[in-house]
Amino acid sequence: MTPKGAPTRYLQPMRNFVFALIAGVTAAQENTSGVPIPTTPEFDRTDPQVHGRQLAEYADRYDSGWRDSYARSSITLFDANGDSVQRDSVQLILEKDAGDKSIVRFLTPAEIKGVAALTHEHPDTTDDSWLYLPATKRVRRISGANKTASFQGTEFTYEDLSNRIVSKYEWRLLEESELQTADGARPVYVLQAKPRYRDTGYSKLIVYLHREAWRQERVEFFDRAGRLLKVLNNRKWRHRHGRFWRAEQIEMTNVQTKKRTVIDASTQMLNLSLYTNARTGEPRPNLTDKQFTTVALTGRR
Repeated sequence: MTPKGAPTRYLQPMRNFVFALIAGVTAAQENTSGVPIPTTPEFDRTDPQVHGRQLAEYADRYDSGWRDSYARSSITLFDANGDSVQRDSVQLILEKDAGDKSIVRFLTPAEIKGVAALTHEHPDTTDDSWLYLPATKRVRRISGANKTASFQGTEFTYEDLSNRIVSKYEWRLLEESELQTADGARPVYVLQAKPRYRDTGYSKLIVYLHREAWRQERVEFFDRAGRLLKVLNNRKWRHRHGRFWRAEQIEMTNVQTKKRTVIDASTQMLNLSLYTNARTGEPRPNLTDKQFTTVALTGRR
């Protein structure tokens, strides 16, 4: 992620109620996160490139301040015929001004249990990625060229495991529109994002950004030849702590191979210190940098 701007004010109860209705939430939710919503700036609408960049930057600031997250999920891989296999995983993310850190670890099935990927994001340089394979008990660094490869047979690549840092793309606002979803129409900004970094599998992305909730409803990925390759849909949104939007279902569909990967979160926690330990009743500790090292990737302390 890019360096965060300092939020300036708390969401008032009435605005909270109106915002919840606009975003499709049935009841008002109080902002209990302790993180205020940043003031919406006056956007420069004269230049679609400047406007697009400003929208992307504000969306990034809007989703800043959550500190860390934990998610337990099932991952279902569908082939072109609709046949599927299921895996279970856990993901940890540490929010950092200089780029987030994350670990994804498979819990089942037995043949891939313990396989894990570690990512350190950087706003100005290539992200660092490592893969741990329990069978060899070795940590392997993922080189730039290999980041376009599939992550353990899913429709996500190692490149997709990184957050889309604003400064690494050239942005352009294409239009304001409505996106039709299974839950109804969503008011969106349609943004084009062209990667500025090397070793990418994409020529451009089309991002559908919710105009009030500032969340990414859909992302379309185009291959290096400019053809539509994959479509990412975020669904089953939850308003965590009345402040941050998180999708409980993520689906990545490869339109060229007809394969798809669906991630369903059974547990989501955002800012672990806001939750209590069920055994002790004490607040949970937040994650630290020590949990995002290559040693931690192997499961050793």
